[in-house]
Amino acid sequence: MRRCAYDSYVRVSTRGDYASRALLSLALHSGESKPTSVRDIAERTALPQPYLEQILLALKGAGLVRSKRGVGGGYILARSPDSISVAQIVSAG
Repeated sequence: MRRCAYDSYVRVSTRGDYASRALLSLALHSGESKPTSVRDIAERTALPQPYLEQILLALKGAGLVRSKRGVGGGYILARSPDSISVAQIVSAG
């Protein structure tokens, strides 16, 4: 029996999906000079803010994002978007 190319697919966890969405949002706004707040990322991606905060902390630990605390704080990409792979995002998320 011959398998179709579409029979093989990768399942990504909800956490990996949310991490990908968050980093995509940051990448799309990477030209901005200031960090993006968790609230703004949550609004843009329609993700629950408390869960997003946990995911962003994991992404920070993996070296994919950096954070700035205080007024005007938030998250920015730690390196250029083209140097970050989906596999890195999913495994960190």
